[in-house]
Amino acid sequence: MNTHLIRILLTGFTPYDGATVNPTERLMRRAPEALADIPGVTLRALVLDTDYRLSEGQFIAALDDFRPDAVLSFGLSRRLDEIKLERIAINVDDAPLADTGGKLRRGQEIAAGGPVGYRTTLPIEAILQALHQAGIPTGISNHAGAYVCNHLFYFGLHRIATQGLHTRMGFIHVPPLPEMLDAGTERAGMSMETLLKAARIIIVATTKRLDASKQ
Repeated sequence: MNTHLIRILLTGFTPYDGATVNPTERLMRRAPEALADIPGVTLRALVLDTDYRLSEGQFIAALDDFRPDAVLSFGLSRRLDEIKLERIAINVDDAPLADTGGKLRRGQEIAAGGPVGYRTTLPIEAILQALHQAGIPTGISNHAGAYVCNHLFYFGLHRIATQGLHTRMGFIHVPPLPEMLDAGTERAGMSMETLLKAARIIIVATTKRLDASKQ
């Protein structure tokens, strides 16, 4: 019998752009207890600063210490009303919004001379199907923007590739919580309970693929 526990690192971000709430930070606070019962999995949840450089160091420390089999990174997109599974990370920081450290980056490479992009190594088609079967609004996005979310996504995949690791990694954008939306809006947002349910489904689908690849 295989008693190896699959190590899953979950990451989210602190609030940014003057906000006091980031649903992915709350998700990370809830996940260790709420998702602790997933068979065959050990979880670690990490809240990263929404800061280009600080998030790099925090990610490296967790990667080196925990040595996860997979990294599932979550970030907020205020314009979304569904979960978006990101397909590609691009090698550029280019956003009109400064990070929480005050750094503004326009057209700057993340890794000098690195590949233009990396594809997710999560089974996003299987994840998409599982989320749809659970009735959770979900789609696939072709790239994760050019702010700190994409920065971490690209930085993480580049680190994994250049270190010769076998860790899988992907990025998931989530909608705002209902209480973050303006009064009177027709938008619904997404509740924390639904986000936790989605995270569970994503972890299970990823774990199944990891198990299958080891057989």
